[in-house]
Parts: sequence; C-alpha cells; structure tokens
Amino acid sequence: MKVLVISEGLDLPEVHCLAGLRAAGVTVRVLLDPAARRYPALVEQGVEVVPLPLRSRIDPLAIWRIRQILRTEKWDLVHCLRNNRPLSNFLLAAGSYRGRRVAYRGTSGHLGWWDPGSRMTYLHPSLDRIVCVSNAVRNYLLGLGLPEQRLVTIYKGHDINWYRGHPPADLTEFGIPPGAFTVCLVANMRPVKGADLLVEALDDLPRDGSLHLLLVGEVRDERLRKLATAPSNRGLVHLAGYRRDAPRLVGASQVVVMPSREREGLPRAVIEAMSQAVPAIVSAVGGMPELVETGCSGLVVPASNAPALAEAILRLKNHPEERLRMGCAARARIEGEFSVRRTIERTLALYRELLGQ
Repeated sequence: MKVLVISEGLDLPEVHCLAGLRAAGVTVRVLLDPAARRYPALVEQGVEVVPLPLRSRIDPLAIWRIRQILRTEKWDLVHCLRNNRPLSNFLLAAGSYRGRRVAYRGTSGHLGWWDPGSRMTYLHPSLDRIVCVSNAVRNYLLGLGLPEQRLVTIYKGHDINWYRGHPPADLTEFGIPPGAFTVCLVANMRPVKGADLLVEALDDLPRDGSLHLLLVGEVRDERLRKLATAPSNRGLVHLAGYRRDAPRLVGASQVVVMPSREREGLPRAVIEAMSQAVPAIVSAVGGMPELVETGCSGLVVPASNAPALAEAILRLKNHPEERLRMGCAARARIEGEFSVRRTIERTLALYRELLGQ
C-alpha cells in the first residue's frame, strides 16, 4: 500500500500516526513545507519527507510538483492533512489520478456551497472520504448535505508517555504564589474562544489570592486584554503569551478550561491536560462533550455562561478528592479511546476499506 500525504504542517499526534502507519507496513511519503516545526521529527521517525512549500491555495509551482509525482509514480491513496492549501493544490493537480482521495477536517463552520473555496476543497465531489476529528465536525458536514458514506470520524489520539519526564513548570515566574489554585486556558485568544468569559467568572470566585487564572497564547481580543488588565483583576489574571512549553504550564495547573462559544473540533490543549491527569472544564460546543465525560473525566458547562463556569471551577477547587478522581479518569480516557494507537488502527482500517483490502 503506497500513500502520499500532503500537508502544510504537522503536530505531534500526526507525526506519530504517520510513523505508526509506516511501522505497520504502509509505504508513506510526506510532502511537507520545510519550514514546518515537526519536519525534523518526522525525518527522525524514519518517514520519507519531500520538501514542498505551499504559498497559497493555488500555488502553480506546488501544483506542478504534485502533478509530476502523481504521473511518475503509482500511489494508491493521497491523504491531505490540516489546512485548505494541501487539499486545493492537490485537487487542482490530480487531473486523471485514479487512486483514492482523502481529506482531513478539524473544525466546523466556514464552508458553504456558494463559496468557491469550499467547492474546490471539502465540498469537491471527487473526495472519497473526509476524516472528521470529532462527530460534531461530521454532523456539521452532514448538515451541509455531504453523503454519510463519505464521512468518517477518527479522533486525533495522544500518548501519555509524551508528557512523562517533563516536570511541571514553575508558575511563580508569572507571579502565581506557590500552592495557589491555578486555572489555565491555552488558546489563540480570539473572541470565539471565550477567554473573556473565564475572566468574567472571577466575579463569582474568591478574590483572596487563593485562585489565579493563567492565560497562555496570543491575545487577539482587545476586550479580553482590557478585562484581564483591569485594576480589579490585577495580580489574579496572568497573560503568559505564546509559549512552546504550554504543556508544562498545563501540567502545573489544577484545572484546564476551554470555554469556547462555538466551532470547536477537538482541542489539543484539553487532550494535553487530560494526558497529565489535569481535569478539564469545557463548554458544550463541538467535539468537546465527546472528549470530556461530564462528572467523570471533567465537567461540561453551557456555552457563553460565565456563572456556570465559575460554579464548575469552585466545585473542583472545593473538592480536591473529586478533582483528583476526575484527573485519573481523564488520563485513562486518553490511554483508551483517544490514544494514538487507536488513531493508527482506525486510519489503517480506513485505507484498507478504500482499497478493498
């Protein structure tokens, strides 16, 4: 089985999934932007990688290079990962390519039949399968009228061993006192992520210095910045900015929160927290209720509801035994249903189904 993968960038789960497919006997070649952060990691895993910059959704040079590879070698299946650029450039290059065509979709929203960009990517009729990162994404695509048989859900799995051997960060760097109850949010802080709701939840939480909010990621919401830096929140809300060691900050926190308002596929930050036995509080949006079993491996609260968010935080702060129990259940959930091993198995099963093996 020969599989050509085209991607603009990869994350750690995708690197290990591709390496696992190779170990299972699949011949894998990856066309990848050489500037991608995980490019060296993929090479270290023994996967064949060919540099392919993708400068736009329609990149003539990339289209020509993909077309040459498809014409000169026989590929059973092409799998486009992550963003729109790999998929649009591949479909424009495909021509008479007769192998199977697979795309990946990690979020809901932003597609429509009247949008030319959608029709040249995920709504293109030549796709054999779209791998959805959650059932929520699958249901969104079903709502657009895509055939059920074209859609398959494969969770993007992790491995708890990735986080072992890396001690939690020292949060005193941000002015958080030792022993404080820290609530962490890791995201690109756009309005849709609901970080402002977390800061608003402070109105219903103790302000005695025993509880702190740590916001990790680039702030792209001016309202959030004003709320976080308001005099009443000074010393309680800490803006860490973008950090490469975000998982270590998560591991040093007592709770992770993802209060998104809409369009959440399967947030990596929540999986990273659960892998380290840190329970999560998430809004009932997208695929998050599939990941977090409320009352078992964390808590699910209504979207856009700061008081409900505060109540959930207070519950885990005041009941440490319950918090520890949920953290253990969260880690067990990643070891099972959301493990990278399962992702490899299901991806391999999809390939075999498409190729009639």
